Amino acid sequence: MRSFAGFIVNHKRFILVLYAVLIILSFIGMRMISIEYDLGSYLPEGMKSVVGKDVLQKEFGISGSAKLMVKSSNLAYIEALKADIKNISGVKNVVSLGDVEDIMKQEDFFDEKLSTRFRQGDYNLLQIEFSQGDHDKATQDALHEINRIIPEEHYIGGPAAVSKTMQDTVARELVYYSIVAFVIILIILFLSSSSYFEPILFFIVLGVAILLNMGTNFIFGRISSITYSVASIIQLAVSMDYSIFLLHRFHEELRTRNKKEAMIEAIEKTFSSVSASALTTICGFLALVPMRYGIGKDMGLVLAKGVFLSLVSVLTLLPVLALAAEDRFKSYKHRVLMPSFERSARHMVRFRYAALIVSLIIMIPAFLGQSRLTYYYSTEKTLSKSSEAVVANKQIKEVFGEGSELILIVPKADRVKLNSLSDKLKQVEGIGAVDGLYSSVDETLPEILIPQYVRDRFESERYTYFLMDLRAGVEGERTRAILKTINDIASGYFEEHYLTGEASVYQDLNTVTSRDFTKINIISTALIALILVITFRSISLPLILIFVIQLGIWVNLSIPYFEGLELNFISFIIIGAIQLGATVDYAILFTSRYKENLSSMKPTEAAEQAIKDTGRSVLTSALILFAGTLSVSYITTIRSASELTLLIGRGALISLALVFLLLPALLLIFNKVIKVTTLGWPAARK
Repeated sequence: MRSFAGFIVNHKRFILVLYAVLIILSFIGMRMISIEYDLGSYLPEGMKSVVGKDVLQKEFGISGSAKLMVKSSNLAYIEALKADIKNISGVKNVVSLGDVEDIMKQEDFFDEKLSTRFRQGDYNLLQIEFSQGDHDKATQDALHEINRIIPEEHYIGGPAAVSKTMQDTVARELVYYSIVAFVIILIILFLSSSSYFEPILFFIVLGVAILLNMGTNFIFGRISSITYSVASIIQLAVSMDYSIFLLHRFHEELRTRNKKEAMIEAIEKTFSSVSASALTTICGFLALVPMRYGIGKDMGLVLAKGVFLSLVSVLTLLPVLALAAEDRFKSYKHRVLMPSFERSARHMVRFRYAALIVSLIIMIPAFLGQSRLTYYYSTEKTLSKSSEAVVANKQIKEVFGEGSELILIVPKADRVKLNSLSDKLKQVEGIGAVDGLYSSVDETLPEILIPQYVRDRFESERYTYFLMDLRAGVEGERTRAILKTINDIASGYFEEHYLTGEASVYQDLNTVTSRDFTKINIISTALIALILVITFRSISLPLILIFVIQLGIWVNLSIPYFEGLELNFISFIIIGAIQLGATVDYAILFTSRYKENLSSMKPTEAAEQAIKDTGRSVLTSALILFAGTLSVSYITTIRSASELTLLIGRGALISLALVFLLLPALLLIFNKVIKVTTLGWPAARK
């Protein structure tokens, strides 16, 4: 490590040129990344809703869909508008009242069940099918054009509209909350550092690391919108420690050495601690990779890569910049304004039994609360209630009632079999109209006379499909029961069948992710426990440290339960791995100092001194993680991103409190057990 540190210090120009090239390449790489807004695309390939979407695209050329409600009672105008929309690039088909009724006859003679699907009072509903997916640029451009050509009051809802709102929101808000996070973290760093120039240096180094991470994401081809929204803030917040530790060690070494020797010594002495810290965080993120739901792999790899690149940047770029800026450090000194723990440390240790009793009291309700937490899957629920698509969907539901599309795809079959299946589907409670090949024409019409455009819409060389109006929410117990009934009916007619649509995708998400939560917790705990065993050469210490942070996770997740709130399923699944990986460092740092102090102090004195030694550093780290993520939580209108970042930030403060209140109590109480089960644990002075 000393030779590596010497190379960095003696080849400063090479390091700067290398990073300049990497930054340029990163900007190029960022242009090669696509942002994936379709969370259903991360389902395992064998899921029927996913296969159904692929069949619908390949066999029928249909991918995305939207609903357009126009305030106009003029049916001729609606048909003319439909024709204009059909001519827009990216639009596959538009279905209106004119497709199920002869609009030339008197309205009194309309089939009420058919007409009320498309017409209510002064409003008409058009169902739009797109040739590309809901999240594709061509579909988003088509929606923009539809909005432009309609002068009347109108509302565009459905999956494609929700996706457009989501994309517009992410693009608009990312800059805002990134700036706010930058300012807040900068203030915290100014308070905790002894130089006005230090925080600027930290941000330059980690800013480069974030750019490198974003630029190298091209190796994945795409990243999810959730990862894209929060990855940079999380990377900055969890890896700021590395810069602080290295630079502070450099200033310590400067007291007895020249600049070059001080930096070599700082790199060498800091490497093991920051590497261990980074490794626990990386393992926490990598625990997400084995998730069956692919977004875990997406987020886990991006965040783990980001922490690794932050570590590399701190160990290579920061030394070069710090040596060049050392004179400025001396010119811009100020008093450290972050509170110390000189007075509070004694009280924290003194009341250790009270802290232990309180922790044991809250442990059971916290565990039960987090285990009973409910969560949601709907993309629409992640948007603000005032957002364009949510408002549109609400207006459409108020006029036409609750509803979303379900599509059942089955192999081609004779007319009798398909009509029988259609009749059974119509009898399912919660299903409104059912459209198919034969429901779109007169029942008595001979097969040979069925118009080709009808066949092209509902029939391919291998398959036909039924379009069903689901009169229920896209998730929930009632919807799950409806989906099961439909699948059971279809199984009675065809061995091969695929049910797709929003509700079906969310049902498959529920099936896949319900097993991921336990898997992630086991993997993250096992990986970090292994690192702790190696670091401390102990059996008991990993159990104590992980218990402290795990209790913090239970408390964190139980809060929304007691508030009566639902969580987005992604937040619920991954927060444990993130909080454990990002905050176990606090426990490691405290325990390391406690062990070091035990060699020359009594246990209670060692614990007090460990709090004094680590308090300011851990507080700074926790506040950075809290402030950086909280800025996202309170600014973004995307509920899923807000929930995840709030959990991370709140989890940092909870872990901080438990490390300084509960951990000292456990270390002191179990000191004899730790001595027996740990290699090289110092004998306590009496």
